Amino acid sequence: MILAIIASAPASAQSRWISGWTFVPTTTMGPATPPSPPNPNDIRGPLGPDTVTDQTLTQTLRVTASGSALRLRLSNRYGATPVVLGAVTVSLSDGRSLPVTFDGRSGVSIPAGAPRLSDPVMVPVKALDDVRVSIFYPEETSLPSHRLRQVVSAGNTTPRPLPNDSAPARFGVLLQGIDVQTDSSTSVIVAFGDSITEGVSATPGGPGGWPERLASRLWGTSDRWSVVNAGIGGNRLLRRGSGPSGLERLDPDALAVPGARCLIVLEGINDIGRPMQAAYAHEPITAEDLIAGYRQVIARSDASGIKVVFATIMPFEGAPYFSENGEAIRQQVNTWIRTAGEADGFIDFDRATRDPDRPTSLLAVYDSGDRLHPSDAGYAAMAEAIPLGVCD
Repeated sequence: MILAIIASAPASAQSRWISGWTFVPTTTMGPATPPSPPNPNDIRGPLGPDTVTDQTLTQTLRVTASGSALRLRLSNRYGATPVVLGAVTVSLSDGRSLPVTFDGRSGVSIPAGAPRLSDPVMVPVKALDDVRVSIFYPEETSLPSHRLRQVVSAGNTTPRPLPNDSAPARFGVLLQGIDVQTDSSTSVIVAFGDSITEGVSATPGGPGGWPERLASRLWGTSDRWSVVNAGIGGNRLLRRGSGPSGLERLDPDALAVPGARCLIVLEGINDIGRPMQAAYAHEPITAEDLIAGYRQVIARSDASGIKVVFATIMPFEGAPYFSENGEAIRQQVNTWIRTAGEADGFIDFDRATRDPDRPTSLLAVYDSGDRLHPSDAGYAAMAEAIPLGVCD
């Protein structure tokens, strides 16, 4: 009863909800970002099954905002049938495990195509805290194909802490976000892009990709910004492939993020490279095509009152889909990003990660091994290249 009273406590008149963590659902991942499957540089862990039944999935997530309460954003956006959640809990770094309710109930059915917000969980959280979310699926449930590392256990284990040595696998995710209730002026930066934004090849359990490292840098100086990650491996700006195109998913995955005030966009390398693969040979693009897409991002973001910062596209010589024509397009697009002045700013990831002796390639220490995705050192260099006031 006490927990129910606390969970239903009214919000402060000055408080608001902002995103402290985000993940993007997709319809299908499609063909993998090069190198084609299996990707030897993808160290995120083994794949779990596509469905779960009478099982609990637990994921550990790092929030990038501080506040007095949290709530969960779940999504069955691409589901063809309702999804039943039998129980949900959140566990904090101090060992507490708290029930999550939906209109006061422990379980919920999420209709096909619909999102669902939980009730507030009135527990303080701090930026860069780890939050563990456990969801029990009592019925056979088909999970989305965009996956995160999670621990699976038989039955409903939501009330009980998992052993520290539990081995994760990658499962689909219905959890789309963790919102934090705050009285501060903190706003949200949305990192929007493909696998290089999602953080493919970043060591699991480490500091993360460039968005996560940027969040750590920012919180070391002020509470001005939360940073959330809206990257999808293999994503393209202009066309579908690995999920909806960037232009198609811009509104739900970026502009609609609670508290969003700035968008950092690193997208275009798959638009450039994919036409070199047989499955996409009929979809060539030009630099003008990409620039027109960027202008749409600017126009739609401006209409939502959200700043846009573009990042230059990084070197990719040696990647399986590299071509001289693709390199020429990359150079033209990067010149536009640096000189056009149409966005609110730019970040030069190209300059930060390229080999000065061969600027069409990543510096060896920044290369994960596939000549496309950064290593941990590469992600660190990217985060350090971002001016902390770029979104101010």
